[in-house]
Amino acid sequence: MTASDIYDRLSDKSRPVFTIGVAAELVGVSVHTLRMYENEGLIIPERTQSQRRRYSQVDIERLQCIRVMIEDRGFNLAGIRGMMSMAPCWEIKGCSESDRQSCEAFESALEPCWMVKAKAEACQNEVCAECPVYKEVTTCHNMKSFLKEHWKNV
Repeated sequence: MTASDIYDRLSDKSRPVFTIGVAAELVGVSVHTLRMYENEGLIIPERTQSQRRRYSQVDIERLQCIRVMIEDRGFNLAGIRGMMSMAPCWEIKGCSESDRQSCEAFESALEPCWMVKAKAEACQNEVCAECPVYKEVTTCHNMKSFLKEHWKNV
């Protein structure tokens, strides 16, 4: 492995390297709280082959954003989940009309698209943590501008 390879690995913010305990410490919450965020659909940590959670720097930033929304902005978990569910995944992914009709995310504003059970055919075999809706739109940096742009067209 070259020095360049090592630098690339160290600078890859999407590489999951933090255990749940380290992630909890970095964000200033308990391990139980991180598990609760995962159960609520706010975060999708990567899993090792032995099913241990691993968090990336991008995940840590997402968790910090969630903490700011809770502590500084007065949101609760349902409010954050509801805000994430407003991302029009069917537009972002270019779903067909038939996909929209068979997808709970198109009809429901209660859960983000990665949490719904009845997914469109276009999403059935996709890894939700790799989806552009989860990775790009529902982050703190992008959510506000994306929703503002989308709501202007409604």
